[in-house]
Amino acid sequence: MDEKFESKGRVCVTGASGFIASWLIKRLLLSGYHVIGTVRDPGNNEKLVHLWRLEGAKERVELVRADLMEEGSFDDTIMGCHGVFHIAFPVLAQPSSDPKVRGT
Repeated sequence: MDEKFESKGRVCVTGASGFIASWLIKRLLLSGYHVIGTVRDPGNNEKLVHLWRLEGAKERVELVRADLMEEGSFDDTIMGCHGVFHIAFPVLAQPSSDPKVRGT
């Protein structure tokens, strides 16, 4: 592994599959960080393919399961990280297809 990448260390990005988190991960990889990304379903390749296409992702991205609604879900993931970027947002209800009906 290139020394440049080893010196930057490990960071965690919550909600890694989201739009903003994806751009953040791209910038972190380009800066030489190893990224631990949290997602609800690390086996959902269709939803994660855009992350694996990022330069350096195969070598320096690890995706792990975590859920904001589960206490302690992030504990092991953030242990040993130099920083945490908390981008995740809980999905509590599915939006209605009727614009007149608001979700609860």
